[in-house]
Amino acid sequence: MNSPDTSVEKTAHLTALLEKEYGRQTRYSSKSAMDQLIATILSQRTNYADERTAYDKLLSTFGDWEGVARADVKDIEQCIQTSRWPEVKAPRIKEIINHIIDTYGAADLDFLADLPLDEAQNLLMALPGVGHKTTTFVLLFSLRKPVLPVDTHVHRVSTRYGILPMKTSQAKAHGELLKMLPNTADDLLNFHKLLFKHGQRVCTYSHPKCESCVANKECDYFTVSP
Repeated sequence: MNSPDTSVEKTAHLTALLEKEYGRQTRYSSKSAMDQLIATILSQRTNYADERTAYDKLLSTFGDWEGVARADVKDIEQCIQTSRWPEVKAPRIKEIINHIIDTYGAADLDFLADLPLDEAQNLLMALPGVGHKTTTFVLLFSLRKPVLPVDTHVHRVSTRYGILPMKTSQAKAHGELLKMLPNTADDLLNFHKLLFKHGQRVCTYSHPKCESCVANKECDYFTVSP
């Protein structure tokens, strides 16, 4: 395993290489925290176009999240057919929205922006079926809190490149990467989006394009088994 200093240096070098390739990433979500929460649930194992179709149909059909909360689960399921596992996501979405309305009086999470990070994180993770990864997406993209969503792309690029040991789990990767990165929302957003793009375009799950990768000279995965 790399020493902490080596890992920090290697992380910074990877960020610089990818930033040169893709540009500095600065775009946060325009969605509210509530909107981002539902969109993130719909996005699980689903591409962006299908997630967006399901999200738009929910709101066009029921008007707002309070309307979704009152709707029959089967009707919600019909609206989100483009999202994978609609039969699982529909009751979860209804339960989450009703829980938020019952607890806070409205389907609105904007108040989380004024809370300390730990408190906001704990409140989100107390929602039915909401885990750590979903929480980090809401906290970073909508609320601009300094957390790092670790999806499959971020995890794959980090472990292949050698910032983290190959056997590091996604759950553990979040905390380990935070130790190596500047503790600002802007820097964490940049890192997440750079690795996400690189994982989608070059460092893919199968048949990665190692020969054309801008980071291949320092990549453990490439140098060990080119």
